Amino acid sequence: MAHILIVDNERELCCLVATLIRERGHSAQSVHSGENALQAVAERQPDLVLLDLHLDGIDGIETLRLMRRKGLDVPIVILTAFGNVQAAVEAMKLGATDFTVKPFDNRALLDNIETLLGMRREVRGDASALIGESPAFRKAMDLALQFAVPDINVLLLGETGTGKELFARTIHAASKRGSGPFVAVDCSMLPNNLIESELFGHEKGSFTGATSARTGRLEMAQGGTLFLDEVGNLPVEFQAKLLRVLQERRIERVGGRETIRLDVRVVSATNVNLKEGIRAGKFRQDLYYRLQEMTIRLPPLRERDGDISLIAQHFARVYAPRLGLSVGEISEVALQVLDSYPWPGNVRELENAIKSAMVLAAGVVLPEHLPAEICDYASSNVTASATCEQDSEKGRLRLDIDVGFDATEIDLKALGAQAADQAERSLLQILVKRNGISGAQMARMLGVDPKTLRTKLRRYGLETGRAADG
Repeated sequence: MAHILIVDNERELCCLVATLIRERGHSAQSVHSGENALQAVAERQPDLVLLDLHLDGIDGIETLRLMRRKGLDVPIVILTAFGNVQAAVEAMKLGATDFTVKPFDNRALLDNIETLLGMRREVRGDASALIGESPAFRKAMDLALQFAVPDINVLLLGETGTGKELFARTIHAASKRGSGPFVAVDCSMLPNNLIESELFGHEKGSFTGATSARTGRLEMAQGGTLFLDEVGNLPVEFQAKLLRVLQERRIERVGGRETIRLDVRVVSATNVNLKEGIRAGKFRQDLYYRLQEMTIRLPPLRERDGDISLIAQHFARVYAPRLGLSVGEISEVALQVLDSYPWPGNVRELENAIKSAMVLAAGVVLPEHLPAEICDYASSNVTASATCEQDSEKGRLRLDIDVGFDATEIDLKALGAQAADQAERSLLQILVKRNGISGAQMARMLGVDPKTLRTKLRRYGLETGRAADG
């Protein structure tokens, strides 16, 4: 049994909704102002809140803000009058979970409450590949989960390879439509003369080559989500037709007379600036506003500080068994080289780089296994050398690093990667020359397993029968 808080200054409405909720087996509490709502939350945390925007005293927006600021992490459904949906959309940006327009259907409201109470806000399926801890990534992910529940259109902005389809699948999976179909359409791949047929469907004989009826992508997505990737590539002459469909929520197949009602949520994505397209007359402004009821910008990989290593190691673990490898590791120096690269192709480019490196490495990925352009970038931005001396009296090794760089453009990550590589080489040279030390002892001293040590020694041309002996 859940406890639901109803916040509305219409007392009769509160009584009605509370009665309906109790008939469903839940407990309900009604208050009529923002101040009383905050007090009620402090006394007993509800499992869900129904919050009207227009309240006496503190209004609904400020009440919502204060609830979230005080750490209330439960679904909050905004109640708003017809024609004031934009205010509800603004409330979503402040942490509301969903909104319902008054007057509402009682059964629909109750079903929505049950759905929200039973939902698990987690990423499922393919979205598990979305990995990252950087502030830029977490902000985008938090917005995706926040915007998932309300049945509104979302526009994803980001460069090629930033994971727009994965984010779209995340939004779908975390929404009330998660059990319905997810239909993806790459608008850049649709021939102009077949776009209407692909999206709306067609009847047999409706045009030359239409030998049978075909269900369109919009109809295929009934009860679920339609993902329009690269939506900026849609021809202007078709955009008006799509706008009308999104407004009226109904379609007719090409050559058909039957009107088909649509129950579809649209998530779209683009790597181009649609506002510039509007100014150039290549994209309709009214369609733009219909698609971007909510907007999420996906950060490029170069802005996701610290995420490159996490994602690279994830791909290494994923591809090791697929390639028949027992080990899927990336050396620390290789990770530093990866971290120094700007990744113009973003996550997609990183995935391809790790996949090819795993094939070459057959185990532990070293810098030389990475694509040439990545290694060349690191070496062109910094040079480093190191010397290592043994202090026999103190039983220590002293390491001196001499770094050279172009003072007009310093890449700190690349500098660190090259310096570490040279330092590792020099240290291993000293240890290999030491008398009375076996490969196993050297591995224990360095805190690595013997296989990793042998790989490093081979890389630097230092492998000897004694040093490599486990």
